[in-house]
Parts: sequence; C-alpha cells; structure tokens
Amino acid sequence: MADRLTTLALERVTFHYPGSAAPALTELSLEVRAGEVVALIGAMGAGASTLLLVAGGLAPRVVGGTLTGHVRCTGRSALLLPTPWTQVSGMAFTVWDEVAFGPANLGWPRERISESVERALTRVDVAALRDRDPATLSGGELQRVILAGELAMEPALLLLDEPTAELDPAGSELVWHLLRELAREGAAVLVATSDVDALPEAVDRVVWLAHGAVRRAGAVREVLADPELWNADAPGSTTVAGVWRDAGLPAPPALTVADAVARLR
Repeated sequence: MADRLTTLALERVTFHYPGSAAPALTELSLEVRAGEVVALIGAMGAGASTLLLVAGGLAPRVVGGTLTGHVRCTGRSALLLPTPWTQVSGMAFTVWDEVAFGPANLGWPRERISESVERALTRVDVAALRDRDPATLSGGELQRVILAGELAMEPALLLLDEPTAELDPAGSELVWHLLRELAREGAAVLVATSDVDALPEAVDRVVWLAHGAVRRAGAVREVLADPELWNADAPGSTTVAGVWRDAGLPAPPALTVADAVARLR
C-alpha cells in the first residue's frame, strides 16, 4: 500500500467545539490512501463524526471551534451525513436535478453533468426515482439520492457517516459493495459506522476511536478480534464474534459465519 497516493492525512489534530473545554479530538493522526476503504468505529461520542467534519473541511470552517495540527486532502472530497434530509439542496423538484446540483455548482459542461448523474443514479439503484420530488421520498430512498449526489461530483475522497442507517439489508449490502467498487476505481473511502458485521468483507482497515483519540488501528480482522472491544466504553465486535466469545470458544474469535464454520470443522 506504500505506493498508493495518500488522499487524506491528519497529523496530530486536536479539535474543540465552540464553548467546550474538553477536546472532541486529541492529537489524532490518520492516513487514508487511494484505493482503500477505512472504517471508523467507536462508542457514542468517540469522535468519528467530528473526524469526518474535520476531514471534509467543515470543522471549524462551518461549525466553528478551534483546530490545531495539520489536515491535508488531495483532490475533491464529498461528505455524506447520517441525516440525509439535512443535505437536500432545497433547490430541486426532481431527484435528477437534486443529484445534478453538485456537479452544476462545479461548473461542469452539461454533457459531463448528464453522464455523471445518470451513472450515479444507476450505481445506487435509484434511476427509477429520477422524476420524483425529493420531498416525497422515504428516508432510505433519500439517503441513496444524497449518496448519488456525492458520487456525481466524482470525489477522490468519500467521507460517510453511518451511510446505511436508513437502509434495509438489501440497500446496506448495495452500499458496502459500492464502496469496494469505488476503492477499486481509485477512490479513498473513510466511513464511520456501527454496522460492524459488514466490516470483515467490506473494508481494508479499521480505526477504533475512544474519547477523540485512536485506540487501535490496523487490518480489519486484527482490530475486530481485540478482546478490549467488549469493554463498557467500546463498540463491540461482530455478532458472530460475540456468540463465539459467549460460548467460551478459543481466541481469536471467528468474525463471520464462514469463519466460524471453517474453525469448527
């Protein structure tokens, strides 16, 4: 991975929200390279959402606060928030126009906008909604539409905060497969998620955050096998790992059904 372009680099980043004495991030360093999917996990308040805001340039520029350390991003980034209704432009009356809003603001020619919008709608499986008013969509449909709008801008770095929160299992599976496809095409992906069960097959690395700092980072199967993940202030591991642990089976725990079957044979 050393030969891949570092798309995002945070070096000793500390961030305070306005009026807060305690930092939301403390001396945090992280790199995300082109072609990889990196997951952020942690208990509530661990700092994953704040890290994404910093990486996307919204903190402190939009949300306020103070930032020390260095943040470097190579290429265009796009940020998907966990509340899709807060990211609707309010300027479009069809899904097609909503997805086109970002590319249009980049000043692209009409042909490029059209091609990018059509490709994005297809990739997130919402092409059939192209003529719908975004205000009439369900939460899951709107989450896909907002994701399509981010993809249509062809970002080098995709930042996602709980991208499957509003989706059913089929929609969640589509998103995780899509993130892997985007990485194979050269994008860098940083995703904060509580969907730990998806991670063994979907991501390259896991960064476990605790109290605004990196507790552990590494290959997905190494981090998710850490017994410390079961502490009170930790997010836990996969469902299968929990069953394995509760059954008193030998460490490291199996993380997936396939792992468990292979280990028990």
